[in-house]
Formats: sequence, C-alpha cells, structure tokens
Amino acid sequence: MNNVLKLSEIDCIFLSYDEPNADRNWADLQTKAPWAKRVHGVKGIHQAHIEAAKLCTTDYFWVVDCDAEIVDTFKFDYVVPFYDYEK
Repeated sequence: MNNVLKLSEIDCIFLSYDEPNADRNWADLQTKAPWAKRVHGVKGIHQAHIEAAKLCTTDYFWVVDCDAEIVDTFKFDYVVPFYDYEK
C-alpha cells in the first residue's frame, strides 16, 4: 500500500433521480457532509456517474445513493487504503 484517502478530503456525490425520500436524505447528508455535491434527475446510473465525475474537484470521489441514510455514527474521517499499481 502506498496511498490512503480520507473520506472527508475527497468529493462526496449524492445521486438521485425521482425517489420519494431523496430530498430528505439529501438534506440530512448536507448536515453531516456539507461539502457533498448532488447529481439529480439524470436518467441511467451510468450517465449519473459520468455527471458525478464532471462535478469532482478531487482525483477520487465516493457516492451516496439517495436511498441510503447516513447513520450518525458514520466515520467521515475514515481512511481508505489503496494501491497505486502505476508506480
């Protein structure tokens, strides 16, 4: 392992389309991760991820699906190890 990512230091993208609980879950996520960005109303999961990538200002991002409720004990400072195979 030669790199780590802290979730709070990379973009968080909330994906929604027309789900009934999307706005409630988005509002909740904003209180916990105010840096989060939202992709809304894009048809197709692949297209939604493409739009998410366009919003990013960091090299990596993580996705919150609109049906997910982020529990209060979620660790936004969680460190994700990863390998850079190009080095």
